Amino acid sequence: MARTTFNNGGMEEKKGPTFFKIIKTGFNTEDLRIPPKFRRHLLNELSNRATLNLMDSSNSSWTVDVSQTEGEIYFKNGWQKFVRDNSLGNFEFLVFRYESDMQFSIEIFDRNASKRITFPDVRTHRRAIHTQSCQSNKLKEVKEEEEDYQDNKEEEAATLHNLEGPAFTSIIGQNFYNLAVPTDFSMKYFPLGYYTIVLKNSEAREWEVSIVPNGKEDSCNTVKLSAGWAAFRRDNQINSGDTCTFKLVESRSMLVHIDPK
Repeated sequence: MARTTFNNGGMEEKKGPTFFKIIKTGFNTEDLRIPPKFRRHLLNELSNRATLNLMDSSNSSWTVDVSQTEGEIYFKNGWQKFVRDNSLGNFEFLVFRYESDMQFSIEIFDRNASKRITFPDVRTHRRAIHTQSCQSNKLKEVKEEEEDYQDNKEEEAATLHNLEGPAFTSIIGQNFYNLAVPTDFSMKYFPLGYYTIVLKNSEAREWEVSIVPNGKEDSCNTVKLSAGWAAFRRDNQINSGDTCTFKLVESRSMLVHIDPK
């Protein structure tokens, strides 16, 4: 949504001012501070609510509370849901464009600076893929992917279980950013430290995921999947309650079988 002005009898589209934020878990995932120099664009229209719209997606919008504290402006309640719904992880990059009347359009870029073109459909809770063809800009739901998955599910499962190697199974919770590795498996196969492993799905696509120490007192000798896990979860449409089986196929490579709830 861009502003339109009239110039010499013609219409001219005028884009609104922008600011950017880099996501950092625990720092700006609970609330988000508007940059001080950006506040001047809002003062004449400031209200206690704002609407966040994903650019290029007409089906995705969120309402967030706006709070003023000691002269600072924050997105509060509702911002956490935006973060969760979009599976935002560390060092992903957001560009906010202010349209008017507390309406913001947002572009999301992943850690390698690629613009995200897959959006959550907040009306149906299903993913939609933005098809960037010259002939059509319509959103296409991923029914074909779901049908292919159902057709190949038994074959994929057989392939997975026929592979030799240790494995563990985890029921996925609501934490989008980390996944704890079970204690026995962690202590036997994943030494403490900071390093990267590769997760593969049933189509042999690969994602790099960081291994970091768990950090909890009762599991100080174990590790967890950290940076990169949110992207793997998002790209494979893994939801809370789904079951994932992780099979170690090499010392730093795991094949993941996803069983939706």
